[in-house]
Amino acid sequence: MSWLICTLIGATLQTFRNLEQKYLNKKLDTLTVSWSRFILPMPFAIIAVVTTFYYANSAFIFYIGITAVCQIAGNFLLLKTIKSKNFSIGVAFYKTEVLQTMLLGMIFFGQHISEIGIYAIIATAFGVILMSNLTLKNFSKVFDKAAFLGILSGLAFSISAFNLKFASEEMMNQGFSIIEGPLLTLLWVIAFQNLIFFVIKTAQKRFITDLKKLFASENKSSFIKMGVLSFAGSFFWFVAYAMGNVIYVKAVGQIEMVLALLISQVHLKEKHLLREICGIALTSIGILVLILS
Repeated sequence: MSWLICTLIGATLQTFRNLEQKYLNKKLDTLTVSWSRFILPMPFAIIAVVTTFYYANSAFIFYIGITAVCQIAGNFLLLKTIKSKNFSIGVAFYKTEVLQTMLLGMIFFGQHISEIGIYAIIATAFGVILMSNLTLKNFSKVFDKAAFLGILSGLAFSISAFNLKFASEEMMNQGFSIIEGPLLTLLWVIAFQNLIFFVIKTAQKRFITDLKKLFASENKSSFIKMGVLSFAGSFFWFVAYAMGNVIYVKAVGQIEMVLALLISQVHLKEKHLLREICGIALTSIGILVLILS
């Protein structure tokens, strides 16, 4: 199983997870929706931590901690961006994540990509921005709070991607396979994230109330589906990062935006503008060039 196949599967599962998250986001607060993704696999995460604690060296713990914090921050900032007044601006700047990953990887993490790969990634990034609701009319609000939130969200996810790759490599250095290493890394991250969310939520007076709302009958189906899709999608993402170049994985992962637009057209009967169609074409061409090169 190559990193490319894992990326495509992960992006597809994440697209459907986002649909369920969008539904819950209308009914619950941002923190509760963010936490709900990690609650379902928590028992398995605890078992993994207990049984593999011996293999967890200081470097692994450090990478896991950075990954957990950055993923929580990235998801929280993204949800805040979506809820903001000028959310289209924020989402567009969040989609610069692939460019941020490229710069971080080349400058700080020693990731190397070809010249044609750089051009393909830039094309992919601009295609995704075109698919967002960013127009010349609202681009004047580029310094809006939503834009700042979007950039920070993308940066957080970029940093987490590199650290989870390093964490998976630490596990594989202990003798675990290319599948076992990322899986154990994911379970450790989930354990850390549940601990962080538990501490934050218990400090809130509405902790029990929020959990009751989350487990209410009208939300139970979305909660379960989101938990399963999130875990499965994350597993394939983690394996892809462990196998391949983080920058390439991020770039190919932008296919998620194309899938989201196609689903909205087929499932929700939404019509798309010429700008969005051009964005789909540009992103698809960029991804195709990356694959062929």
